[in-house]
Amino acid sequence: MRNSCCGRGQVEGLVVILVLIVGAFPSAANAQSVWDKIKAQAQKAQQQSQPQQKSAPQVAQKPGQKPSQGNAQGDDTGPFTPPAGTKIDPVVMAPFEQGAAVAVSPNGIHVATVSHAGSRAVIIYDGVAGPKFDQLFMEGGGGHPVVFSPDGTRYAYCGQQGNQWVVMVDGKELVRSSETVNGFMNGDSCRLGFTPNSQHVFYTSSVSVDASHTSNRFVFDGKATPLGADGDLRNYAFSPDGNHVAYFVSNPDPRNAEPGKLWIDGKPAPYDSGSPQWSADSQHLYTMRTVRVPDPRIGSVQEFLLDGKPFMRVDYARLFIPPVGNMVVAVVSRLHVNPPVQFLVVGGKEVPGSEVAGNISGVTISPDGKHYAAHYQNANHREYVISDGKKGLEYPTVTSLAYTADSSKLFYQSYDTSTGARYLVFGGQESERLPGWTETIFAPIGGHVATTGMAFVTMDGQILKFPNVDPRAGQATTLSFSPDASHYAFVMRDRNGPVLYVDGVAQTAYSPINNGTLTNLNTRPYIWSADSKHIAYLCRSTNPAAGNDLYVCLDDKAVRLGPSGYYANLTFSSDGNHLFWTRNMNQGMVRVFADGKAVIEGFPMSTSGFTKETWQPGTDNNLLVLLQDDSALKRVSITPTNTRTATLFGGTAGLSAQK
Repeated sequence: MRNSCCGRGQVEGLVVILVLIVGAFPSAANAQSVWDKIKAQAQKAQQQSQPQQKSAPQVAQKPGQKPSQGNAQGDDTGPFTPPAGTKIDPVVMAPFEQGAAVAVSPNGIHVATVSHAGSRAVIIYDGVAGPKFDQLFMEGGGGHPVVFSPDGTRYAYCGQQGNQWVVMVDGKELVRSSETVNGFMNGDSCRLGFTPNSQHVFYTSSVSVDASHTSNRFVFDGKATPLGADGDLRNYAFSPDGNHVAYFVSNPDPRNAEPGKLWIDGKPAPYDSGSPQWSADSQHLYTMRTVRVPDPRIGSVQEFLLDGKPFMRVDYARLFIPPVGNMVVAVVSRLHVNPPVQFLVVGGKEVPGSEVAGNISGVTISPDGKHYAAHYQNANHREYVISDGKKGLEYPTVTSLAYTADSSKLFYQSYDTSTGARYLVFGGQESERLPGWTETIFAPIGGHVATTGMAFVTMDGQILKFPNVDPRAGQATTLSFSPDASHYAFVMRDRNGPVLYVDGVAQTAYSPINNGTLTNLNTRPYIWSADSKHIAYLCRSTNPAAGNDLYVCLDDKAVRLGPSGYYANLTFSSDGNHLFWTRNMNQGMVRVFADGKAVIEGFPMSTSGFTKETWQPGTDNNLLVLLQDDSALKRVSITPTNTRTATLFGGTAGLSAQK
């Protein structure tokens, strides 16, 4: 999150809003009340959660050649009973209601449903109905009344009860007020949000000052500032740890044109300043104010302060705060010379040779806060980079400045629009000329960076060569590193179809069947286990004798799924020892599989399938999934038996770590 300001998307948890679709699912009975339905479904779910018996999956013998092949399920569409020891725990989130709006938390699958008790509106959160409201105020652009915290464990909403509006946080009343805007209560009465650490809730509230003017309050954990606060949450500076906030409060009298005063953590600051930015450790606040000077040619300058004490006075500057440490980089403009120039100030000192009669468009700081790189454009519109005081080569265009995860090397790309020449610069070294690139991926740890282009891949600025691949007739896609960065993978697509490459080696016996992005559960071509020891993908044999039979592949082995069908949502358990996936059934129903055995059926909340909010690997090596049946919406926890995925595949050693 930026320190300088925080919009709604930066301070609130992601909310997935869904509407129950009429006709896609069987209708619920209308005779019961909402509360009766919840109680009945809870009793039914408890009965369903009792383990049922079935023999452990049988493993087919390996064929005579690699990759080995088993059989996950003889008939994916017939009746089934979960294997003995499978633990299925459904929890009723809400009864099925026609047209109900549902919001799902970013983590843990917590569900908030807009329901009704007669003519009154009610929020049902994880199966528990809240108080009745005359109306609920929509948040986040009108999508849903509930706002989740970033970690998904907390929630808040606001609504009207009689001649008052009420803020509800975690199921309890926080604030009640009768203030209105010209007699009306609506979404402007309380615009809600949570801080980055999810520990604090805040909101702004519009109030009438007179018949034609309104003003705002800012309320943090229930404590309000006077009227005059900024109504735009993007103008509030929240500290990285989420425990502090800086903002401005003006005189609410519309006839008073004085600028706003800086407030910090609910109290007016003892100094006048603006443009607040927090330090990386959240303990210090950088601000800026305009100061008049005697020289009439200049008029005024900018004065920068640290915790209220001036440390720099310049014509104009932009501060760049590091993610850790205390190295602050400033891009300073000297405006009263001809031509105007810009230069860098690091640690309070001008960087020698950093001055340019052009533009410094931005600064990138390394993850460890010890290195910087500035993007320059000179008077001739040539671009280059100065990193740690050293100037690089000039190019027509420079893009994508970034440091590796370990901060050891700087990476950027250059492009010549007149010749089409493209180069990568990694650690100060220029690559050979490239035909282009489509993806750039940084290893999550360590010092590697990779790119894809046509039918080629670069690693740390070097082009990787692959046998039997025409670089002009294909496209490398969906490049990624494993979680521990010890492996990498991508899909090469050409006229012969897609081929998965793992650590540069083609997996030629089976071909991935999905071609979506790696973030799409339904169509991603492959997945890594959290421990980086395994890679899995839904696949089809490249042997023509296999026809269109579908398989699931794990490392160098495969298990047959069936001759047809749509399979998706392949997911490892958190320990990497189990695999889950789905098969589409009739009329929108899906069947969920754990280690090759069917365990439960139900309807996703959306006709487009599951999302990362409604289908999540749990922390206890289980799967959390949001399913709907003919009468209720349920969060189901599925914990497989002690049989591991390796047993299904006849034993697998996993991937060997790469040097």
